[in-house]
Amino acid sequence: MSKNSIVIGMGIGQLYQQVLNDLGYTVVTVDADPAKGAEFTDVDSAIEKYKNFDTAHICTPNFTHAELAEKLAPYTKIIFVEKPGVENSKSWQNLVKSYSNTRIVMVKNNQWRNNITELTELVENSYMVDIKWINDDRVPSPGTWFTTKSLAYGGVSRDLMPHLLSLFMVLEPNYKQAIQTKNSARTVWQLSDFTKTDYGTINKNGVYDVDDVCSLSFKTDNTEWNLTADWRSCAGDERCITFYLNPTKNGSDSNITVSVELGLCPEYAYKNMIEDCVKNLNNNEFWQHQLEQDYYIHEKVEQIEM
Repeated sequence: MSKNSIVIGMGIGQLYQQVLNDLGYTVVTVDADPAKGAEFTDVDSAIEKYKNFDTAHICTPNFTHAELAEKLAPYTKIIFVEKPGVENSKSWQNLVKSYSNTRIVMVKNNQWRNNITELTELVENSYMVDIKWINDDRVPSPGTWFTTKSLAYGGVSRDLMPHLLSLFMVLEPNYKQAIQTKNSARTVWQLSDFTKTDYGTINKNGVYDVDDVCSLSFKTDNTEWNLTADWRSCAGDERCITFYLNPTKNGSDSNITVSVELGLCPEYAYKNMIEDCVKNLNNNEFWQHQLEQDYYIHEKVEQIEM
């Protein structure tokens, strides 16, 4: 039986199109910009022609996610919403409950990396773990919707912090009981600072009113967790997880650190995520777990103080 997917937004959506093609799906593409070469420029026309989809992938600006999910829900088995999901945790819960016959999940592709088991074992022997996604200079399209709080709901706290939180949750089974010890975000740059960008375009007449550095910290009975996201450090990239091993467990009198590079999430993780969700379509326990994690991410990022 043929499998049908719809991808909306042909930025990162191009990656989904390739992944889905590799998985044997017929891919329907949508983008409001005709220059992107998608099959449709609006979702309604795609729904009218194809009627139903096995999966939908929303890769559009943040402020459009909720409306698109509501349009697609009656015609789709599983909807994948790119981070940061929707505006807040209440809106996410309402969305999921309003369409109980459709599985709706935030993209947490990093949880499907092949080395999660290895990373979990390192956590078990660590007293502190630092997860960093620090870019040298990768502010997404300064002055556009990316850096307009009313459209993006926040800056790096909504763009990169959800990735770090998804890793924290998959590596720390007691994440719900973790005590939050730090919650901060700040704006270091302003629009006039940007003469070039490694990601997108610059609109000098636009808006830059979002956070561009964000830090969260948590503490469980055994481990301290520090999560740091930075769009523009101007000090080089640092995308890694650093484990501070407990001397009493590694048989040493001195501290030992192990650093694992993250880099951009590999395509296979997206494939694993999609296949796992499809396989568990009728597994209510699986989807309850996804809802809890998605709600947690929404809750944490909407509480970030700037």
